[in-house]
Amino acid sequence: MKELVRQRATVSFALLLIVTLVAFWLTVGHGGTVLSEGQALIWTQVIVLAFVKVRWVLLDFMELRSAPIGLRALYESWGVAMAAVLIAFAWMVA
Repeated sequence: MKELVRQRATVSFALLLIVTLVAFWLTVGHGGTVLSEGQALIWTQVIVLAFVKVRWVLLDFMELRSAPIGLRALYESWGVAMAAVLIAFAWMVA
């Protein structure tokens, strides 16, 4: 049982669950129908948490951690660009 708890996948799963709960807590009751500056900040936090989750899944479960550096750099830059675009949209609507 100790080996299962100490595996990287188990720890990653637990952290993904915690991040999901934090993102859910941030969004409950805040809705996205009418964005204000405060709500744009909340959605920025949620987008960053989503980026962290996608990064963990791809690095740990899709094995990009051991991929060639070019492929990993391509993924990292794509993830940062997508998060930046989504955050920019959230602030433009606010």
